[in-house]
Amino acid sequence: MAALPVLTKKDLRSYVPDGFIAEKYKCKEGFASGEIEMESTSGTAEERVSVVWNQKWWDRSELAAAKLNAVLNNIFSRPHREAVLATPACSGNLCHVGESPMRERTIGNLLFLNQTPDPTAWDNKNIRRMVEELESFQPDIIEADPAYLSILSKACLSAGYTLCQPKCIVLTYEFPSQIHYRQIHRAFPGIPVVSSYGSTETGHVFTQCEAGSFHQNTATCYVDIQPLKTKFGNPDLGRILVSTLDNPWFVLLRYDVGDIALLNTGKECSCGRADGLIVPGVEGRTRDITFDTKGRIVTLKQLDDALEPATALLNYHLAQADAQHYSMSYEADPATQLNSADILPDILHRLYSSDAIIEIARDSALVPEQSGKFRLAHTAWPLQAEEFF
Repeated sequence: MAALPVLTKKDLRSYVPDGFIAEKYKCKEGFASGEIEMESTSGTAEERVSVVWNQKWWDRSELAAAKLNAVLNNIFSRPHREAVLATPACSGNLCHVGESPMRERTIGNLLFLNQTPDPTAWDNKNIRRMVEELESFQPDIIEADPAYLSILSKACLSAGYTLCQPKCIVLTYEFPSQIHYRQIHRAFPGIPVVSSYGSTETGHVFTQCEAGSFHQNTATCYVDIQPLKTKFGNPDLGRILVSTLDNPWFVLLRYDVGDIALLNTGKECSCGRADGLIVPGVEGRTRDITFDTKGRIVTLKQLDDALEPATALLNYHLAQADAQHYSMSYEADPATQLNSADILPDILHRLYSSDAIIEIARDSALVPEQSGKFRLAHTAWPLQAEEFF
């Protein structure tokens, strides 16, 4: 596998739909029969691509991935309902923006809750509607963008609304921050929260088991991880490269999904599952890495873990202007006595080095990108992933 070149979004833009279909299959026939369709991924303009979508393969991938977590496996073993809370464009070509009635946003066993591109614009009417729809729908699973569910959780806690308690919460779509987990656990006490990692292009890739490790979905993908060059930091970090299996309509070999994982150091997982790769966690997007003043990579998870003591934070965004200059905007809970601005400089200096020049400013509301996703960190200059791995 290492001898093969790495596929990128640029390759997809150049060769989809015909370039990744198995030889015996014909695009025209697949579209005519309804077996496949074109679908656009979410993300920023430079991240967005069109893919050949095979719903049957996606369903197989999802079902296989659910078997990697005991709670999800139990739910998926029988008919169940899922409520989805994310950007309205999360379902590919479906988009629920405006005032669509609940029945129009219910597709099979799925209810799409959100109708607003920017969740920071939710007013009490929107919050109350989602609370009532969840109560009416009674989902077994809430599948959510962690930032969106965190905002809904905080709003309900503040307003005194009781949220329907599902059997499980699945976090996907973007990086789950410690900030998100705090609010979600407060609103859903005792409910299992599982992180699911994948992409529109590659299906369900890793599922977090009940012991907290991330297990490769060996039924529908092969994963190898290309290590970080030692001059940039910890070589146990690497970018995730995915090859799809059992999907003749979209065959990808060593596709760079744009995320970083921490390699397993050889430890077995206490859950007992041993097939495929097992990694401690996904470290965030490659495009969201920053650097300390010595040029070593800081992943989004490393930044997020460092900020865990700042429990008043509700959101943040760190921007790196050059090798030494950083700025952070943040939102904080006005009800807390903790002044996050007092502890943030020490946290960031320990992470980026004592000679880092850091500006910190409190903001009333940090908004998502046009894609509907929140970006927590970035550099002012473009990054080329192949330089680091």
